[in-house]
Amino acid sequence: MRRMRCLPFFLVLCCACMSFGGKQRGGENGLHLEEKVKGLNPVGIIGDRKLGSASLYLPIGIAVDPLGNIFITDTGNDRVVKCDGEGRFLAEAGGFGWGSREFNRPAYIATDNGLNIYVVDAQNKRIQRLDRSLNFVSTLEIREQNDFLGLGLPQGIGITFSGEILVSDMESDQVFKLNSFFEYERSFGGFGESETGLRDPKGIFVDRDGDVYVADSQNSRIVVFDSFGNTLRSFGEQVLEDPNGVAVGKDGLVYVANSGKNSVVVFDPDGNALAEYGKSIPGMANLSRPTDLKVVGESQLLVVDSGNNRILIFELLR
Repeated sequence: MRRMRCLPFFLVLCCACMSFGGKQRGGENGLHLEEKVKGLNPVGIIGDRKLGSASLYLPIGIAVDPLGNIFITDTGNDRVVKCDGEGRFLAEAGGFGWGSREFNRPAYIATDNGLNIYVVDAQNKRIQRLDRSLNFVSTLEIREQNDFLGLGLPQGIGITFSGEILVSDMESDQVFKLNSFFEYERSFGGFGESETGLRDPKGIFVDRDGDVYVADSQNSRIVVFDSFGNTLRSFGEQVLEDPNGVAVGKDGLVYVANSGKNSVVVFDPDGNALAEYGKSIPGMANLSRPTDLKVVGESQLLVVDSGNNRILIFELLR
């Protein structure tokens, strides 16, 4: 049975004073969260002990199904781990290989509104579909077309409410969109620093309107596309460094795993930076190379603290 370790203190949110979009927020001591979120309170850790056959080792992705179960890509162990909503171990699947239900450096992971778990099996250049008990269902067979020559180095994955799949590919610097029948539909992005370009895209989040948030890691920003691949906006250039993961809460606040600075940055819906957490904070709450995060309901944030081989659970204080 998994035990979560509760941390009895509140975290201080801090960072150097920054300006964003011509506006300066906070005072000389740093950025401050607005009234929507007053802080992050650490309430638990997943991964301080073994989960199934092994302890977490360089985890990358996290997903939560409608029942509250947590799915983690334990990349260093080439497996997927399932826990309940309290962080107790339930099941695992994987091991190094290229067969069904085997992985080679699994990256990000997503769930749909039904029974499926989608795992980006990065070095095997494929996406595996599992059920919620982690039984193998299928490997997505994506036929090549004139403008799609197959997956190169897939990373991030997001699912729309209608079942369409978005996959980021670091080799082509693009995002590929598949329809609900897993057929290639279109691509967007492409190598570059322009407003339409991407460099090493990683984590993806799809909001309720179908807008696609992409962690454009080497351009140190978040790029937002509409469902047709048109660029809507980008933000974070003055704050972020090698962002890996992105998530949006029901209130529109955007949370970014800012891996290059070992922090989590919070933005308002317009892309204004509100707060940065995780830099030089002593004790258990230090972050090391966070890669992904997930907002659960209205009061919880899960952060993949990859360099520390664990998942941190925060309460969103309002």
